[in-house]
Amino acid sequence: LLSPVLLLVAAAAPAYSIPHISEIMESIQEEREEPKPQPQLQLEEEFSKSDVQTLTFDQRLDHFSSQIDCHQEDDDECETFKQRYFYTSRYVHKEEEKKGVGINTNRNTVSFLCVGGEGPSLDPSVLVDSVHCTGDMIELAHKLHHEQNWNVHMFSLEHRYYGESFPKKNKSQKQGEAYLRANEKELDRADEYKYLSSRQAVRDIVAFINSSETSQHFNNNNKVRWITFGGSYPGMLSGWSRLLHPDVVYGAVANSAPVQAEADFRSYNDHVSLDLGQESLVGGSKKCLEIFESGHAEVAAILEGGDVDEINKVASTFDVCGGATMLLKDRKNLDFFVGYPVLFPIEVQSNDPTCDEPLCNVQKICDAIANEHKSDPHKPSMEILAKIGKKKQKQAGRCKEVNFQSLINYFSAPSTSKSANNRSWYYQTCTEFGFYQTCEDNSNCPYARGHHNVDMDFEICEKSFGIDAKKVKASIESTLAYYGGWDLIPGDDKSAVLEGQKRLLFVNGNADPWSELSVNEKRGSSHVQTINVPGASHHFWTHPVKESDDNHVVEARQAIYRHVYDWLGINEDSPRDYDLKTE
Repeated sequence: LLSPVLLLVAAAAPAYSIPHISEIMESIQEEREEPKPQPQLQLEEEFSKSDVQTLTFDQRLDHFSSQIDCHQEDDDECETFKQRYFYTSRYVHKEEEKKGVGINTNRNTVSFLCVGGEGPSLDPSVLVDSVHCTGDMIELAHKLHHEQNWNVHMFSLEHRYYGESFPKKNKSQKQGEAYLRANEKELDRADEYKYLSSRQAVRDIVAFINSSETSQHFNNNNKVRWITFGGSYPGMLSGWSRLLHPDVVYGAVANSAPVQAEADFRSYNDHVSLDLGQESLVGGSKKCLEIFESGHAEVAAILEGGDVDEINKVASTFDVCGGATMLLKDRKNLDFFVGYPVLFPIEVQSNDPTCDEPLCNVQKICDAIANEHKSDPHKPSMEILAKIGKKKQKQAGRCKEVNFQSLINYFSAPSTSKSANNRSWYYQTCTEFGFYQTCEDNSNCPYARGHHNVDMDFEICEKSFGIDAKKVKASIESTLAYYGGWDLIPGDDKSAVLEGQKRLLFVNGNADPWSELSVNEKRGSSHVQTINVPGASHHFWTHPVKESDDNHVVEARQAIYRHVYDWLGINEDSPRDYDLKTE
């Protein structure tokens, strides 16, 4: 049975995934506009945000320094920051929640941690209606509590340098996002991100679990097992925490976790082409892909031709901010327009096959494109894309921003309350992961091929953060060596079978372009467990449950529950690697 909250909040949950550079461009435009009020969820009392505590924890700033242990008594010389976390005892039996009452030794207890990451700032809803961890962690906690009589303590830890867990630069400054709003112009890039990395974040998780701050919630019982959950970058952290610290993290679910860092991530857009061109994945078609590719190629040819009148027509047809003047101002503006998902944005990685709105998923868009072509077979593909694109455009009256320099300016400027999370994430791509979704000549990219090479992304790193291409590449190699990439063998000993690969579950949707860099049943370590979800986009099964969810998504959740039940010694069907076949 599904818990009531999952059906109640499904329609209101926002999408969450690693941000694409074109989405960040939209954020730049949004900063220039008046903020719009956000809808407030009306939740049943049992599942309201009021049962979630918002707390802070004194986290060590640098886990790799030679300083003393920050959690020993003599900690005057240890620099810390306030890291925010959330906690609920919703699924703890109330008689055992009272202060001074010990854990019932006859009652099984487990702690679940929803790992924070690069998305929008967390709030108490992360443990109520979160796209991060609802479909897997929160629903599983509900099942364990009501069906197996377990106590389940649920936590979520906000990632350092995101939300309100932004370390202050000196002792006179205030902590977190509130400080950013009050002092937006005072933060510079010189040392703003000195201690931002996934390695520090993994150690944050370990320190948090080991701290008295968490154990106080279950009366200092240090035998409680911890299982981490996360989707996207938090899925990477969840898996790496188990991999590197199996003595602390008992098990981990890594949803849509691209652990194979890569600078030139051209297979991302190759996968987008698969989604657009194959009906069996998410409802695409050969005709849809053909028109999508030819439409971008037609626009690119006009822009390359240099005929100002024709370029003016293109700028007007697609409502380009600044018109032809902006397209011609800088070659990179032209490339950004046709080589990125800007001319016709399509959100494949967040595709929802059950959405109700017009043109809200790949199938509806592809059907509209094919129908438009059928109604007028001689209409140029670019005109078809322009017509469907205008219908799709959610923000009426907003032009298409193509000024590449505005990206440089955005990332180079001091962080504000609106830009801090995006800047933190792009910094991490420059110093750890890459993940640059290019559109090269020799690829299957559906946009204008040859108009987005990795040098454009390297330029953002160098001009925004002073990190040149050589350093970016070296950092990515260091990340692969540290965590082991697909093989999940950190360091030099490639023959070792690590304890941390046990009770480690990778879950991927085969419609998700990020699955190209994750571990699955055919690629990566054979010692971890995997689930493949046909037709599913980026960790879609972690989103709030809806009655309309695809059967494969429902089955994926059930498979995750069976794995975790097995880890905890609960008698259910023996889990295995799940490749959820299409019927």
